[in-house]
Amino acid sequence: MGSGSTFANRRDTDGGRAGGPCGGRGTTADATAAAPQSFTVGVAAVEGVDEPVTIEATGSFEADESSDVAPDASGRVIATPVDVGQFVKEGAPLVRIQGITANLRLDEARAASQRAEANVRLAESQDALAQTTAQRYAALLATGDVSKTVADQARTQAETSVQSVATARASLAEARAQLSQAEKAVADVVVLAPFSGYISARNVSLGEYVQPSTAVVRLLKIDPMRLQLTVPAVQAGQVTIGQRVIARVDAYPDRTFEGQITAINPAISPESRAFRVEARVPNREADLKPGMFAVATVDQGRTERAMIVPRRAVVEDVNTNSFRIFVIDDQDRARLRVVQLAARQQGDVVRIVTGITEGERVATSNLAELYDGAPVTIGDR
Repeated sequence: MGSGSTFANRRDTDGGRAGGPCGGRGTTADATAAAPQSFTVGVAAVEGVDEPVTIEATGSFEADESSDVAPDASGRVIATPVDVGQFVKEGAPLVRIQGITANLRLDEARAASQRAEANVRLAESQDALAQTTAQRYAALLATGDVSKTVADQARTQAETSVQSVATARASLAEARAQLSQAEKAVADVVVLAPFSGYISARNVSLGEYVQPSTAVVRLLKIDPMRLQLTVPAVQAGQVTIGQRVIARVDAYPDRTFEGQITAINPAISPESRAFRVEARVPNREADLKPGMFAVATVDQGRTERAMIVPRRAVVEDVNTNSFRIFVIDDQDRARLRVVQLAARQQGDVVRIVTGITEGERVATSNLAELYDGAPVTIGDR
């Protein structure tokens, strides 16, 4: 746009018609000298385009997930197979802790579990024999072939064997629980990635002693990214879940990143008179980084007619903080207009909301010499 200037109506310094010494008509040369100067200007036609209606907002990118990963066991670090910036998949080892004691306890638990399984098999075998014996003696008692005392002893033995089986099975369940705990203790010496992501910090080195309160690695999930936007409170009724968001960052000036609004904070800050909006933006190539500042537009899902003129046709008046343009009328005179620019501008053209209409001609050169009503001659565009 043109440089700042203060516009004032320019007047012809010759004073219009010049009278002769006796008040008669001036000469032809005097009339020619009194005619206002015509300025040669380039012109361009105002074009109308349908532009999407958007809301402008700013904000920052954040990781979709951020986790300070800590171990479930205590011990000395014996391996750190990852480093900062590395991508790891879910379940990948991040840190290994010394696990000699855990392995010994696992061996003990396995042996105890095997003994308990053998005891259950023995108890079940003895129970089967006792039940068969008790049934046979009961039949013999009915025929009088054995005494009641012998039959009662067999029945008691059968009842005792049932209890022995139950006790053996309970012992096996306890042994298996101890085995599961031992297996977990061995597994806990390897700290695994809870999700796929990038290592942003590794806080331990070989030989350090760690415990469950030690954050050994910070892991970030950055696909998708969360875009936290700040939107003025006056636009609260224009933002809804699912609206399209187009973001730009300084690191990639020629690219845009598209996402959708996924959350709207219902609280409005009393200090800033604004509220927070969250959008999810795909980041498959990991170009976006947490902390990046973004300028975004929220698509309202409708369009409006915008007037387009070359950027060189608009002059900024810094004294009045306004933008002005010269429209060339049918009599080839420049008419000064104050215009309102759209919020979003890009490239060599300017989008104007009010002040001009489609099809009008605007001056694109020699603007510093023009004034409201100045005659012009149309030159090269």
